[in-house]
Amino acid sequence: MGKVINMISSAGRLAALLSIFVILFTFNLFHGGVVFAQTTSQISHLRPARAIYDLRLNKDRESSGILGVKGRMVAEYIADCSGFILNQGFILRFSGSSGLDFVNDLQASHWESRDGNIIRFNLSSTIDGKAVEQEQGRANLDGVGKGNATWHLPKPLELDLPTGTAFPAFFSRKVLAHAHSGSRGFETPLFDGSHEAGYYLVSVFIGDAIAPDAPGHHKLLAKSLPRWPIRMAYYNRKDHAKGDGIPEFEIGYTLYGDGITDSLTLDYPEFGLTGNLVEVEYLDQPSCE
Repeated sequence: MGKVINMISSAGRLAALLSIFVILFTFNLFHGGVVFAQTTSQISHLRPARAIYDLRLNKDRESSGILGVKGRMVAEYIADCSGFILNQGFILRFSGSSGLDFVNDLQASHWESRDGNIIRFNLSSTIDGKAVEQEQGRANLDGVGKGNATWHLPKPLELDLPTGTAFPAFFSRKVLAHAHSGSRGFETPLFDGSHEAGYYLVSVFIGDAIAPDAPGHHKLLAKSLPRWPIRMAYYNRKDHAKGDGIPEFEIGYTLYGDGITDSLTLDYPEFGLTGNLVEVEYLDQPSCE
């Protein structure tokens, strides 16, 4: 059981990452002096929001001793005049062979400055109510995305961040801007506060735009929105430096023109999850001068 719990702890990290992609907001997409052009009117109408997803075990692939998974993921994005607040909640019940049955509860909160150069994070994970992980700290970037991260929990640690590093809110906005511009994708270091990983190297792949009137449009989202298939591969920075081309995990989803996502797939070496949007609520925008 211990091996499976360690595996699920890694899954919780991915849930925190994925939920960050769910809700995006900006009027100007910028970082390090590079401006992403607003190519459609939808970009100027992005709003803070709260989204809820049902998650299930992916039955289309093999799973290591896991017979069933059921749960929900809640992602909340709040904007204020100084920055963006990302709150994520992730609760899953796992069942499997040899009497395996437990509940994983992960909570994550990030605050990120509007210029994308400062982040504060607090992450915690429990198994059946018992704490198994807690991470807390902050990181700073200079004008070209190079910087430093400091953890207070689970133990003191400092790490240099390479040039081009992105924090979650800016990374999410960058994915949407690239999709709107017709880009096929990009690569970047991504920092989300993971003590074990330090940061990930992420390859983003963007498919052809799907017309708003094409079949499969989610009923909760505006019918005028375009959408794109997105696939992301996350590489461990240490493995990548050694030339290992195998990603640690992968994410797939459908990205809509206002930043909301649906049709989630979360692929780990040991098992996979699928997720579907079941509720979305748009929140108020701040009035900042």
